[in-house]
Formats: sequence, C-alpha cells, structure tokens
Amino acid sequence: MKKTLKELLNKKTVILDGATGTNLQKCGLPGGVCPEQWVLEHKDVMIKLQKAYVEAGSDVLYAPTFSGNCIKLKEYGLQDSVSEMNKALVDVCKEAAGDQVLIAGDMTMTGQQLMPLGTLSFDELLACYKEQAKALDEAGVDLFVVETMMSLQETRAAVLAIREVSVKPLMVTMTFETNGRTLYGTDPVTALVTLQEMGIDAFGINCSAGPDTLLPHIRAMKRYAKVPLVAKANAGLPMLVDGETVFPMQPDEFAAATEKLIENGASIVGGCCGTGPAHIKALSQTAAALPKTVVSDVPEVTWQAVTTERKTYDFENGFDHLEIGTHITASKCPELIEDFKEGMFDTLYDLLDEEACEEPDIICVDIDAEDEDYDPCEIVGELISELSSAAAPIAFSTLDMKLLDKYLKLYPGRALVKYKEGSNIKNVEALAVKYGAVVI
Repeated sequence: MKKTLKELLNKKTVILDGATGTNLQKCGLPGGVCPEQWVLEHKDVMIKLQKAYVEAGSDVLYAPTFSGNCIKLKEYGLQDSVSEMNKALVDVCKEAAGDQVLIAGDMTMTGQQLMPLGTLSFDELLACYKEQAKALDEAGVDLFVVETMMSLQETRAAVLAIREVSVKPLMVTMTFETNGRTLYGTDPVTALVTLQEMGIDAFGINCSAGPDTLLPHIRAMKRYAKVPLVAKANAGLPMLVDGETVFPMQPDEFAAATEKLIENGASIVGGCCGTGPAHIKALSQTAAALPKTVVSDVPEVTWQAVTTERKTYDFENGFDHLEIGTHITASKCPELIEDFKEGMFDTLYDLLDEEACEEPDIICVDIDAEDEDYDPCEIVGELISELSSAAAPIAFSTLDMKLLDKYLKLYPGRALVKYKEGSNIKNVEALAVKYGAVVI
C-alpha cells in the first residue's frame, strides 16, 4: 500500500524522479510536436523510463502532463482534449508506478503572459488551470506538482485553481536565474512566504542550474519555511559539445552536490534536465545514508512577514505593532474618485509620492465610496498594477466582500487586510485564509 507524502517525509528524504524531456529527446521526441501527444503515441518509451526511475529509488513519479493545459495545447489544435489527454497520460504513469510509488499530476506555465504585460486575464488563467487540475484529480493522481514556474502571479493562479478542485498534497517549484530571481523578478524567500500561506505542502526550486548553485537559496528559505523544501536541479549548466547540448554532472557528482542541499534543509530531492535513472540511483543511495530530520522535528518558525511580488517585508515585532503611515481613502478624496471613474491614476501617483518620503510601515488602501457612477471592482486590476511602485506593503480595507475577494485574488504577494468596522469578521478571515493574507 502506498504511503502518503507526509508519511514518507516522516520516515526519509523523499526522492523524486529525474528529467523527462531531455531523456525523451534521446529516445526520438522531435522538436515542434506536442510532447504529451507524442508520449501517448509512444507509451512504451515513457513506461520504460519511469520504471527505471522506480528501480532507481524514486518515491514520486511526475505524470507526463507538464504542459497539458488548454492554452498550451491550443498551439497544436488540441485544446478540446485536455481532460482526455491528462487522464490517459496519468494511466501511462500508473502502469510504471505500480502500487508503491506516488504519482504527481504535473502542471506548468501556459506560455502566455498575464495582463498588463500580455492579454491573458487572471480569471482566464484560473479557468485554464482548473480544467487541467480537475482532470488530473479525477484521473487519480496522489498529489500535484506545479513546476518550472517563472511568474509568482501565474503560480498563485495554479495554486488557487488546484485548491478549488482538490485537497490533495501540492508541491510547487520555481526556477531562478543566476541573479537569484525568477524571470519576473521574484526571489525564493518571497515566493516561499507567499505560497506557503496559501496552503501548499512543499516549496522549492527546479531546473535553474546545478545543485551547487541552489545551496544559498535553500539556506535563505530555511529560516522562513513552514513546509518541506524541494530541490530538483539540473545536472549542471548545459554546454554545447559538437553541436549537441550536454549536461556535465555525472551521477556521483550530482548526488554529492545534492547531499549538501539535504544537509541544509531540503527534504524532497530529485533531478531535472540532464539527469537520468543513474543520477536518481546515486542520489537515493546517498540520501539513505544521511540522518533524517522528520517533519515533526522541524521547529516552529516565529517570523511575521508579508510580501509584494518582488520583496519580503519581515516584521520582527509582529503585526500588532505596525503603523499605517499613509491612508489612501477614496471617500475622503473626491479627486481620487473622479480620477478612478475616468480610468486615471494621477492623484494616486501624487499620494504615493508623498508616502515615499515618509517611509511608512504600511499603506492602507480604501477605495470604498458612495457614488452610483463609481464601481471600485472595475479598477482593482489596474489599481494593483499601479501600487506595485509603492515603497511599503499594502493593506486593503473595505466593507465589500466581493471587492476584498478581488483585491486578494489579484494582489501578487501576501497582502494585509485592515479590518473595517462593520465588516463580518468571519467572512474577512475566510478570504484571508484562502489567499494567505494577514488580518490586522
């Protein structure tokens, strides 16, 4: 009988599988085709690879559903096959996994950018991820993994979508550039703090580079981690040798470098691009020889922090001592309401310029107003985009639960909610829990 992810974590360092894409390319996967469709047409290749990972010591196999979302599949005219394809791909994985190894429903980015950089709305992205998550849940995966993510906001959408259809364990891994940030500018600690408060079960890094380059990030996250940390690195930085992309780290070297990640806090480890069954076997043997700190032995963290998309604000004295240095209150500023009604933000810019000089602990935003020609819900998306330039974390305050829901859904970090007299505190707290916000 399979052990759950939590049961495994309380016994051992959990071993994930290795690379899928780079190994399938060696077996004939050509460029320009839908990888998910190719796997279904070459099931024997996928089953052979995953069985090799099981024999090498993997506790978790990633189902080959990586880009099986409707936006990505549309590139191949397969957008109407999301449910059918994901369920069939999970069945392929089940044949390889047997009755001992966990199967993770694998999800990743869509390749389309969210507004305002792109044309994709947050709600459209939610619907896309929810369709895939529902199919994976119905297919019987044991857990979910959202991986190789570069955008914190897109990752939040995937987490929210999965949590709408399933309570199964959820791991998230993001990929970071050599500067220690994602392509969209988020650092590992900020991503961890934001996402673990939304109820994920493990967080970490995949792809990026070799395991040695992940060490400072694992160390930095350890102080803030309420959930197990994940490391699934490439077999070093790729090199071009005789026109072929080669990943230089051999299995023993890869395992030795990953050993340092385990010693510094990673509880779930595996391999990404360039790794194969031999790497996972070496890693499994190395991990088995190390002392294990089980989940129940991890000390409770005492920090208090909120985030924007690109920064963590750590309040050592807790949230009870915060000072609201700036109030942006629409009901007390007719010019602000008139600006909002016309889709303008000049008055907001002036207020933000003033607070930038004062350096407040937090900025409280309250755009409620009694004006029948004004609907604050219509401007929330652009408002939050404009607030990204603020020099302090944001607290939202409103009596309207529909508006609060939209604030917290679209805010790309861990927000604060300033309780407003007259609100139903239970409703406020329920939304805060859903989105990982803090009520003050």
